[in-house]
Amino acid sequence: MDHTIGPGSKAQRVRESRTIQNVFTKAMGLGNSSCSGAAAICGNVTIPYPFGIEPGCYIDDWFAIDCNYTLVAPKPILRSFDLEVLDISLEGTLRVNYPMSWICANGLRNARDHASLASSPFVISKLRNIFIDMGCDNFAYLQSDDFSLCIICGCMSVCEKNITLQTNSSSCNGNGCCKTTIPSDLDLFTKWIAFMYKPSIKSTAEDCIYACLVDQKWFQENLTNIFEVRNMSHVPVVLNWEINANLSSLVMGSNSSHSTCQFANGSSLLGNVSSTFTCTCDSGFEGNPYLLDGCQGKLLALY
Repeated sequence: MDHTIGPGSKAQRVRESRTIQNVFTKAMGLGNSSCSGAAAICGNVTIPYPFGIEPGCYIDDWFAIDCNYTLVAPKPILRSFDLEVLDISLEGTLRVNYPMSWICANGLRNARDHASLASSPFVISKLRNIFIDMGCDNFAYLQSDDFSLCIICGCMSVCEKNITLQTNSSSCNGNGCCKTTIPSDLDLFTKWIAFMYKPSIKSTAEDCIYACLVDQKWFQENLTNIFEVRNMSHVPVVLNWEINANLSSLVMGSNSSHSTCQFANGSSLLGNVSSTFTCTCDSGFEGNPYLLDGCQGKLLALY
């Protein structure tokens, strides 16, 4: 049994454990018969602990999922940000449906400009996402929401003179579509999108510009025509997640075997949380490292 996590004295960990023992009992299903520790299901999405649907079945409110049964097909919603969940990985990622932003020359718009994940256990994944700008002669960028108001990333999309926006392309190379990387620890920003020139009075609702964060792999591999995103209200975005260190006793107290938990010790992916931890199954084991005996040995093939 190697369930290592630090820093903090043994006495401190004991105090933490006693303070949140009741919550831990519910999370492990010992005090709530509807919460057995098995992953919940909403629609076609598996919801593993530390996430959960029923009260007491998630590690804290940030990880609460609402299963929306009012729709034709049930959809899991990350309660804290009202975002549809597409899938959850115990390796520390969460894919959500994130709103597109668009502005048309005739004044119509659909922009969710401001986003804040600050003080939450989530950030936008730098490795998994890109920022794209789509349309003719426009500039889109993300701006920091601190006092500096610095542009943290952005790009310019142009179209050749007298050439309309391509309607069938798999390339985002600056002609009608541009893309750029995003910074690490992105958790608080404002999205801006603007025409580089004043639109003509003849402009119509067809003359629109678009901007969004998007799952890079999905954008590159799932679209034969990248301009299909102009007809989408939401696109997949990947969040990184870790667990706040003050909840460590919820996992440590389970005495789980074959799993290891580590504090980030200042190298956390989440710049908005002072100290976080993650758990993994030990080599040769797989399953959920956040549950009591959640890591089971892999069956080795016999040759």
